[in-house]
Amino acid sequence: MRHFISFHFISFFLLVASLCLSLRGLAAQELQCVVTVNLERLQSDARLRLANFSQVVANYLNNYRWTNSTEFETDEDRIRCQIQFEFVSADITGAIPQYSARVFVASGRPIFRTLKTSPLLRLFDGGFDFAYSEQQGVLIHNEQVNTPLASFLDYYALIILGYDADSFRKNSGTPYFERALRIKRLAQEQAAQKRGWQSSDNAGDNRSVFVDELLDARFLKLREDFFNYHYNGLDEFHKSAEDARKELLESLKSIADIDARFPRSLVVRRFFEAKAAEIADVFRSASPTMKRELLEVLRRVDPSRLQQTYEPALASQ
Repeated sequence: MRHFISFHFISFFLLVASLCLSLRGLAAQELQCVVTVNLERLQSDARLRLANFSQVVANYLNNYRWTNSTEFETDEDRIRCQIQFEFVSADITGAIPQYSARVFVASGRPIFRTLKTSPLLRLFDGGFDFAYSEQQGVLIHNEQVNTPLASFLDYYALIILGYDADSFRKNSGTPYFERALRIKRLAQEQAAQKRGWQSSDNAGDNRSVFVDELLDARFLKLREDFFNYHYNGLDEFHKSAEDARKELLESLKSIADIDARFPRSLVVRRFFEAKAAEIADVFRSASPTMKRELLEVLRRVDPSRLQQTYEPALASQ
């Protein structure tokens, strides 16, 4: 269990009422996702067609039970995440309007015995085309059939769940990534609008390559490092900051070695997209020796953020 909370009921009536509320919330135990939209590029007619879009998407993500896990018993246990749709074009001339969007996806998890949250995912998906009718009050969940919007949301819900699971137990995200892989394959086979699902899309930065790498044996060690970074590193800060930083540094060294063997991988890139600011902050108070060692690692694995993110933080005392 991620957390333990004890409930006391003072009467049978309160027990029944609580059970009823629990039954109503059974489908909402894993994700607590904030959905926002940016419609600035669209004409006013198209904007009106999307008036209920964010609520429909939020209801779908937050009111569906994605797992059979007992670890998501309370609101405190649910995974905080965010999805923002930036609409770039719309064609509302047909029977069902067609849209293109860029999508930002983010998620995080709590750090043990702190009030802080550690970012797990921060990524932009730049190639999403789909149909949506403003009369569509609900989305139907069916992972066996491709429907562009629902399948896209299924894919990212499962990626979020997989990342969260991997951060608490070594490689426990595999069942979620495997479901996301099946969704990807269905999209490649069935979807009329396949942008983002093909491995060649956007110079290899796409949903297809990402989930393939997450399940690739070459990157299994990276997922173990991801677990170690969180569980044996960040979650142990309350005991000893110095020992925790040593674990973090060892994880980062291992990820750098993986990047050297398999350069330009999406999973390594995604790691530092999410973690760069956190790494800079966590090591801000490290010893000068550890800072120098870390900077050498970062020069190899994430040089694009060296001057703007890492060096200013690690140069401070």
